[in-house]
Amino acid sequence: MSFSRRFLPPVGWLSAFETVARCGSVTAAANELNLTQGAVSRQVQKLEDLLEQKLFIRDRKRLHLTPSGAIYIV
Repeated sequence: MSFSRRFLPPVGWLSAFETVARCGSVTAAANELNLTQGAVSRQVQKLEDLLEQKLFIRDRKRLHLTPSGAIYIV
């Protein structure tokens, strides 16, 4: 996953990703970021689409990082 500066994801997408990874849920991340659940979910989805990688395993109401997500968070 190497990107030139031109193709870096927007900071909002990265912030949403990091907050969801830390909180383990879109709802908690949305509350922390003062955004709607839908906005946070869309930002994470856009990041996944850009990277062409799933970053989370969705397990009921919890989200867990995939191996790709764990690498990206570092």
